[in-house]
Amino acid sequence: MKLSTRSKYGLRAICYLAENEDKGYISVSEISTNLNLSENYLEQLIRLLKKENIVKSARGPKGGYKLVKNIGQITVGEVLRVLEGDIGKSGCLEDGSHCDDKCNAYFAFSKLDEAINDTIDSITIDEIINQDSIGE
Repeated sequence: MKLSTRSKYGLRAICYLAENEDKGYISVSEISTNLNLSENYLEQLIRLLKKENIVKSARGPKGGYKLVKNIGQITVGEVLRVLEGDIGKSGCLEDGSHCDDKCNAYFAFSKLDEAINDTIDSITIDEIINQDSIGE
């Protein structure tokens, strides 16, 4: 599985919003400056996340974006699927035209797909930003 810059930047932006949620609404300009990301590109990603109700916006001088849900309720899988679509699909599983369930590799690829999706769905934004305390 290879993630595009959409997912990398989008997930970083979500983590930034989570780490700074006590500030309230945060502008895309602030996020892009602090994460050293393109403001225009980041704005496009944030709009996708807003459309899927992961972030919400407010206008005005103190406007910007903030998370809709608690950081323990937002999973990496949820964010990545908004930005990438289906995650972890091997080529033969995507449209079913390359392979069928009688193919020897199908079993392995379907198990990999399942493991990837189970993993990203089990990781919350809270766990990412508080990873120093994981495993203690």
